Amino acid sequence: MRYNEKKKQHKIKGYVIIKMSDEREGLNEMKRGVCAFFACVYLFACVGTTFAASQEATIESVEMPATAVETRAEQPQRKTKRIAIIPLIDRTGGWLSKSGAARLMDRMDREFHIPLNETMHWVEFINEDEAAKVLNEALSAQGKKAKPEIAARDAAQILDADLVLFMVMEQCYQHIYYGGWRWDGETWIESVVSLTVYGYDRIHDRLIRVPASRFERTDYHPSYEAEELAMDALDEALREAHATDVIYPLSSEGAPASAAYTTKERENQK
Repeated sequence: MRYNEKKKQHKIKGYVIIKMSDEREGLNEMKRGVCAFFACVYLFACVGTTFAASQEATIESVEMPATAVETRAEQPQRKTKRIAIIPLIDRTGGWLSKSGAARLMDRMDREFHIPLNETMHWVEFINEDEAAKVLNEALSAQGKKAKPEIAARDAAQILDADLVLFMVMEQCYQHIYYGGWRWDGETWIESVVSLTVYGYDRIHDRLIRVPASRFERTDYHPSYEAEELAMDALDEALREAHATDVIYPLSSEGAPASAAYTTKERENQK
């Protein structure tokens, strides 16, 4: 009888122990479930915030081009530039050939070549004969002490031109010595070239006066002939004149003072 009671009590105690352990495991599972629930809530909150931010960024990125288009639409349209390139003035006394003069003028024209200009009308070139006539009248009005760059400014006002540009060929001399001139009998060449590019840039109020010269006395080579040296001198003068700043304003300071200067600076030099 006592044995059975002890056995029953033992079973009861074992049942209690098992039951208590089950309750503890259930409590732990409930805690884990609560933690998982809050973790999911936090995760959904983070995802929602990120999604809202991405939506706002997408809306801003879509709206930016429209704003840029409106800003560009508000800007005034670019005015067509009027340029007068006056034919070369030859003061060499006939040393410059017609073909040489044509090459020099072609180089001047290429300085202002703009692709698609016939379609876009960025630049309007004033008739050469009309521009030359106006320049000659301006030079005559100044008398014997005429300043070509001042005449260019006066011509720009009459022609309503943003730029007036021309070159004066002062010297274009060459002499070739064929053998016997030196002890070795080699052929030599002596070439002298001087020219000046004049003009007026009305947009920046700049008077342009850029001299350039070349001299060679050496073994003969075609590249040392006077007209070839004149082409090289013209390249240098056009670079220093910065005449294309009228079309492409790449420099805010403009050309060097020795090459081009404002009307006020010119008056101070007198």
